[in-house]
Amino acid sequence: MMPASSSLDGWKDSDLLSLPVERYLHEFRGGLLSLPESERDMIVAEVRAQVAAQARLGEGAALALLEKLGKPDRLAARFTIRHELSVGVQQSNPFGLFWVLLRLAAGSLLAFVGGLVVIVLGLMGLLLTVMPVLRLFVPQDLFMVDDSLFSLTVTTDGAPKNAIPLSWTAAIIACGIGVVFILLAMVLLRGLGQVLLRDMRRKTQALD
Repeated sequence: MMPASSSLDGWKDSDLLSLPVERYLHEFRGGLLSLPESERDMIVAEVRAQVAAQARLGEGAALALLEKLGKPDRLAARFTIRHELSVGVQQSNPFGLFWVLLRLAAGSLLAFVGGLVVIVLGLMGLLLTVMPVLRLFVPQDLFMVDDSLFSLTVTTDGAPKNAIPLSWTAAIIACGIGVVFILLAMVLLRGLGQVLLRDMRRKTQALD
C-alpha cells in the first residue's frame, strides 16, 4: 500500500499540479513515446519542475507558462528533435544527424542551406572516389578526361580531339580528393548538429 503522501506515478501530493496542468503534462509525455522511457521520465520531470516553480506564484502563472510553451505535441516534437540531435552529435552518427537535418530544413534556413552544402560535398566526394573503379571497368574509349581532372566525358561517339585517356594517377588523385570532400561533409554535418542542438536547447528551456 502506497503512503498517503505519494501519488500513483511516484510524485508527492505536494508536487501535484492543477488538473489542466496535469492534463498538459500527460499529453506532453504521450508525444515522447518514440524516446526511451528513461529519457521520457527525465524530460517530463524537467518540464514539470519548471511548471511547478511557476505554480508557486499562482495558477495563472503556471497556465501562462504552458501557453508560452505551446501545444504539448509541438513541445514534445522539439524535445524529440533535441534528443536525436544530442545522440547524433555524441555518437558522431552522420546518418542520424542528416535525417534530423532534413526534418528541420523546412523551418530552419541554417538547416536547409547547411544540408544542401553537405549533400553537394557528399555527392561530389562519392563521384570522385569511384574514379579508380571506373578506370578499371569502363573502356578507355568510353571514359575520357579533358585537360582538367574535373572535366570528365563518357561518350560512345568517340573521344573529343583534346581528350586523353583517364590515367591511374588521375583516378587515384580524384579518389583522394573525393575522400577529403566526404570528410569535409561529415565535419560540417557534425558542426551543424552542434549549432542546431544549442538552438534547440534554448528553445526547450522555458525559463530564463
